[in-house]
Amino acid sequence: MRLLFDTPLLRRTVTVTAVFLTFVTVTILAPLILLTALTIDVVRRASSGKPLMALRMVSFGWLYLLGEVWGLLFLALTAPPSQSRSSRMTYRLQSAWAAWNFRAVRTLFDLDFSARGTELISPGPAIILSRHASLIDTLLPTWFVARPTGLRLRYVLKNELLWDPALDIAGSRLPNHFVDRGAADATHDLEAIRALASNLTARDAVLIYPEGTRFSEEKRQRYVSRYANRTGALSDIAIDFRNVLPPRPKGTLAILEGSDADVLILAHRGLEGFARVKDIWEGGIVGSRIDVLFRRVNRAEIPTDRSDRALWLFEAWRDIDVWVGGEEPVPDMA
Repeated sequence: MRLLFDTPLLRRTVTVTAVFLTFVTVTILAPLILLTALTIDVVRRASSGKPLMALRMVSFGWLYLLGEVWGLLFLALTAPPSQSRSSRMTYRLQSAWAAWNFRAVRTLFDLDFSARGTELISPGPAIILSRHASLIDTLLPTWFVARPTGLRLRYVLKNELLWDPALDIAGSRLPNHFVDRGAADATHDLEAIRALASNLTARDAVLIYPEGTRFSEEKRQRYVSRYANRTGALSDIAIDFRNVLPPRPKGTLAILEGSDADVLILAHRGLEGFARVKDIWEGGIVGSRIDVLFRRVNRAEIPTDRSDRALWLFEAWRDIDVWVGGEEPVPDMA
């Protein structure tokens, strides 16, 4: 399994084939699948009053596969030899692919998005620190940042996403970095993250999720309990978190070391409790309102000392924790 994961050609042969076969199979069997989903929904609706989730999730699954198929075909048609042309076209695909999935999620699950602070996004370059709470919030940076402003996003992502062939191929053509979260030594990843941020232009932004994983109450309790056994300013802040995870500062600090760009903080609320597919299956997400908030921090406001920068990051996440909990206005974020 590890050999398959580390060998791009072998991995992509497996994943691309799987996507096309699954899409063809699901499309052929669509009438039967939809009828089965409708039956499940009718039974659940009658017994518990839950919304029609099976139909929604099957429909999104097919639309996601369709997006994968046309994305992979597009990537095949825009392959090198022209690296500059390939990069331009891949950025366009990245934006279109994310928009396709965002619209599908918003429509099928009847989500209402509202954003404040979007006027602060430009100009570039920028370092984007985004809260991570759901499978859905990974689409927010492209929808609210890249598409309206034209900023080219560089991502720090977990390497498990390489199992998505469109993300794998497109992400490897562009200046992104896939982190091996299971590595015993993070030196290589931190050097790569630092380098990723080192040559940003006015058209670029680099994005990282400082929490390192999606929020859940179980994770929050586990992470906060670790800080409860420590001393220091970071621990004093982290033990009071209720709605976010304590940041894992190393990656963010590496980006700050690699670039002197302003920081753009992307906060959101309304997606709590939807970190996993089974959470979405419960139906509470339908009709949700999602508030998105941007805060821009001038680089001169960020400390230069490493330990002070970590404290600044935790304080910024404390502000997000307060805002997600429903208290407004958040200091320095309105």
